[in-house]
Amino acid sequence: MSRRFFIMLVALLALSILPGTAEEIPTSAEEEDSPIVTEETVADEAPASEDAVREAQRCLAGLGFYDDAVDGKLGKHTEAALRAFQRQSGLDMTGRLDTPTRTLLSQYADQDINPKSIQQRLIDLGYLGGTADGKLGAKSENAVKVFQRLNGLSVTGKANGETVLRLFSDRVAALPEGLSAGDKGEEVERLQTSLMRYGFMSEPLDGEYGRTTTSAVQAFQQHLIDQGIPAEKTGTASPVTLYCLYSDAYSSYLRDVSEGMTDGEVGRVERRLHDLGYMDAAADDTFDDYAREALTMFQWKAGVDATGTADRGTIDALFSDAAPRADHCAAHEIAKGDSGLAVRDVEAALVAGGYTTELPDGVYGDALEKALTYISDYLKEEDSPSHLTKETVASLQNGLLEYRAFDADAAMDAARVQSRLYTLFYLDKEGIDGKIGDNTLSALHEFQKVNGLPRSNEVDQATTAALFSTAAIPKQYPYRIEVSLSRQVVEVWALRGENRYDLVQTFKCSTGLHDSTPHGIFLEGHPVNRWHYFKKFYCWAQYSYKIVDDIMFHSVIYGSKDEKSLRQSSQRNLGNPASHGCVRLSVADAKWLYEHCGRGQTVIVIQ
Repeated sequence: MSRRFFIMLVALLALSILPGTAEEIPTSAEEEDSPIVTEETVADEAPASEDAVREAQRCLAGLGFYDDAVDGKLGKHTEAALRAFQRQSGLDMTGRLDTPTRTLLSQYADQDINPKSIQQRLIDLGYLGGTADGKLGAKSENAVKVFQRLNGLSVTGKANGETVLRLFSDRVAALPEGLSAGDKGEEVERLQTSLMRYGFMSEPLDGEYGRTTTSAVQAFQQHLIDQGIPAEKTGTASPVTLYCLYSDAYSSYLRDVSEGMTDGEVGRVERRLHDLGYMDAAADDTFDDYAREALTMFQWKAGVDATGTADRGTIDALFSDAAPRADHCAAHEIAKGDSGLAVRDVEAALVAGGYTTELPDGVYGDALEKALTYISDYLKEEDSPSHLTKETVASLQNGLLEYRAFDADAAMDAARVQSRLYTLFYLDKEGIDGKIGDNTLSALHEFQKVNGLPRSNEVDQATTAALFSTAAIPKQYPYRIEVSLSRQVVEVWALRGENRYDLVQTFKCSTGLHDSTPHGIFLEGHPVNRWHYFKKFYCWAQYSYKIVDDIMFHSVIYGSKDEKSLRQSSQRNLGNPASHGCVRLSVADAKWLYEHCGRGQTVIVIQ
């Protein structure tokens, strides 16, 4: 080896063990994430003037990043402030007053950020009330805490750099305008709907901000306080209250709810389970085994862990707008005289099986007892037509009657086919005679067509399986008009897709005194007269629409064919039974029905 080569080798070894330069070894984790600033990149920009640095220092101080002298010198404190600002703003953390940093700072400088402007910004966004006085006292600090909480920032109550930067950015949305007692309309109804969804209010939703709504708002505000969200329990729906009620990002989770617990949070969970159809019993403040069973059903349906305990994931799913409704409630024993969801489920099973044409009303009365006699061979020894065990209720809910044997030649089974075609709107009630004739076959062919079955003159196995299923598709009418005698309400549902109806109108009505309005399904509703005269009662009404025979929808009553002859008592009685059997509506509602729902619509009258 030559002497020259040896000297070169030693020099290379010495270089390999020297410590790295400052650019190669970051001095902190923060710098490790920063881009490497080389002499070439710095040289691309001229050094900032003292005036520019001084202006940047003022702005950084206003934003809360800088608390040293405003001297126009780019020292270590100014560099640290610039790095912090750049990190929060998503810029390259150079620590220098480069062009992107200077541009962004100038936008904030134009806003002259100071205590008074911070207050005004909080007021403009709905987080603070009153006027800006430049004094960041207790109310302002509380508003800052709310802002920080709702924007995912550290909750300190101090207007630090991170908070001020977000506050004046375009990434923050204004809160909704508040509501208070005495307000009316759609916004109040939206508030009531949200309060009901979160379990703080029950129906009816009337769009009027009265005592009930005020109490519900107070209960929700207390819930926010219990969650640690700075709120005031005023009963006035402040912008913050409405934000939490309406925001998809809000979680109402307070603590786990499990069997044996007794408190208000239990009642809130049970009310929601009841509203969604999983729980039949009235909500109380005790989480018993029935409530646990109902919650487990919801968890299975919602795709969360079915533990029977309402943890955060379950709570968020339960109170979501997308929470799935129950196919049926948790089963329990029922007896004659009972009412509720379990009774309605049994009624629905008997309707689907063709054993009754009485539409479900949730009341265990004579009609249900009579229908149960037809399936007595399916009842256990512990059951009777006036009492069903929990197991039998569960079996009926889960489709027991869909698999019952069928004999087309038997009058009872022929009547079952006709009854089911009637409750699916393919056959009128007069067609239920126990004989499979031309009228029944015509209805059956239409059912087969709608349900994707081959046309057949025989009541074959495929047809009966579909017909007696709860998934059977009813006949599609442009409108389905439903009258509730108990609620004195008419609901109009419009066909919006395959077997999908949307509620488009709700009308207050007056039905017949002494149960004189006929119950059931009527298939030939149609407009009759612009003005209709009732000979028997010597009176007139506008916009008559036939239900069946001489029973109609029509307007309130007039003494003559003249709008000036309105009988005021008929107007005042809307919402209560008052007619001789017809369904009275306001003039505007009767006109809407007359003009929109043409010939051949389904009218359903239920208790």
